[in-house]
Parts: sequence; C-alpha cells; structure tokens
Amino acid sequence: MDLHDEQLLQYLTDTLAAMLKGVMPESLPAEGFSDPALNSLCRNITALIQSIVEAQSFIAALSEGKLEIYPPHRNHLIAPFKQLHANLLHLTWQTQQIAAGDLNQQVDFLGAFSGAFNSLIASLREKKLAEDKLRYVSNHDALTNLYNRGFFSEEMARLEQSRRFPISILVADVDGLKNINDTLGHSAGDHFIQLAAQELKKGVRSEDILARIGGDEFAVLLPDTDALAADKVVRRIRESRAGFIWKHESWTVNISIGVATAERKGPLSDLLILADKRMYEDKSARKKKAGITCT
Repeated sequence: MDLHDEQLLQYLTDTLAAMLKGVMPESLPAEGFSDPALNSLCRNITALIQSIVEAQSFIAALSEGKLEIYPPHRNHLIAPFKQLHANLLHLTWQTQQIAAGDLNQQVDFLGAFSGAFNSLIASLREKKLAEDKLRYVSNHDALTNLYNRGFFSEEMARLEQSRRFPISILVADVDGLKNINDTLGHSAGDHFIQLAAQELKKGVRSEDILARIGGDEFAVLLPDTDALAADKVVRRIRESRAGFIWKHESWTVNISIGVATAERKGPLSDLLILADKRMYEDKSARKKKAGITCT
C-alpha cells in the first residue's frame, strides 16, 4: 500500500467516524486507490452514504406525516419504515372510513396502539348504538312500532318544501275501538290497534311514511303519488282489511279511510285536514249503510 492509498484509507476512516456523529459527506472518490479492493470498498461506502441520505429524507418526511412521499426503491436500510409507511396509509384509510360512519374497523398491526384504537372504536360504536336507539324511540310509536306523530309532522314539513309533488295523504281510523275498550278492556283495544297497523302496512309502499298519529288514528304520506295511484293504495288496504273486520252483536270493528291529493306545492296541513274529513265521510257512510254504531 503506497502513501496515496494510506491517505485515502485514512479519509475513509475519518468519513465513517463523522457518519457515526451524524455528519454525512456528499460523496467519496470512487477511484484513486492502487488496490482494486480498496476502490471497491470506496464505491460501496459511497453507495451506503447515498442509501443513508435517502433513508434520512424519507424518515424525516414520515415523521412529519407526509404519507404522500413513497420510499425509494432498492434501499434495504428502510425496509422496516416501508412497512410502517404502509401501515400508516392503511390506518389513514381506516380513519376516513370511521369518519364516514363505518365503526367496524379494527387495527391489529400496531402493537399497543391497536388496543387503544380498538377501544376507542368500541366506545364510539356503543355511543352510536345508544344514539340510534334514542332516535328510534323518539321517532316511533311504542305500541305499533310505526312512526309517531312528531316524525310524521317533520316529514310533512320536509316534503312540503320538496319537489316531490303530487303528494297524497291517507288517513285511517279504527272504528269500534271505544266499544272494544269498554267491553273487552284496553289490552284488547291495544291488540286491535296493532292489527290495524299490520293491515295498513301491507297496503302501503316501502317509500311511504306510515304513522300512528292518535289513539286510533293513522296517517300515511304518499310522495310522488297522484290521485289515481293513491286510490290503488286505498284499494289494497280495503282488500287487506277484510281479515281485520270483527263483528259484534251491536257494533263492528273496521277501518275507515280517507285520502286527498295535492298536485302542486302548498300547505300539507290543509291536505291532512281534507283527508281526515273524507275519512269521517267514509265512516259515516258505512255506519248509515249498516245501521251500526262506529266510534
């Protein structure tokens, strides 16, 4: 080894010592030794320095949360950080899914963080279930599981501002319920209310809003429904109620129906009043025809 080789070898030694202290040289001479093995060592150290610089740049970006920066290829020094980068990308996607309402996400690839993350999701899931239950209770009638009057009024106000015209409203009332309550008890009356709800549900469509709005009174919002289509719904209910009718010696349990249609935008409260009026006309006409008491 000549003097020049010794000087270059000392330079390599000093460079490695500086690297251990965090000082990175820009490059090293690839040639210059008389010994080919030393030239090869020099080239490899230069390649190592380049790999370390790339790794430092990528890890710095990763520490700042810059996940859009992808790791350089063929750099084995950052293999563990490549996996961390992939995990963080997936975790970001999972967090976005959670923000969109998907609380079925689970993390199992980040050690202790996974447990904390999954506990958080479990808490959010329990909170959402409680909120959903409260929302259901606030919008539904406990006896029939149909929508209640409050929800019906909210939907009526919403549809009133929409463009889903024509809109029809159907009102139905259980005839003879007072007689049932007086003679057989309120439990029997509740049973007939539930039966009436089931019969009405058979006749309406999935997009219709069926609600119990009073003790023995029901109402249905029929969006995008003209008078002809509304009459078809009424006919289906009347055909279905045949199995509901129950005759007593002096009175009959039945369902009276009235329907009204608005072809253009206007107060739906007026439409509800008209449908209710027609329901009582149906009740009165059947009462006169049968000569029985319908209350």
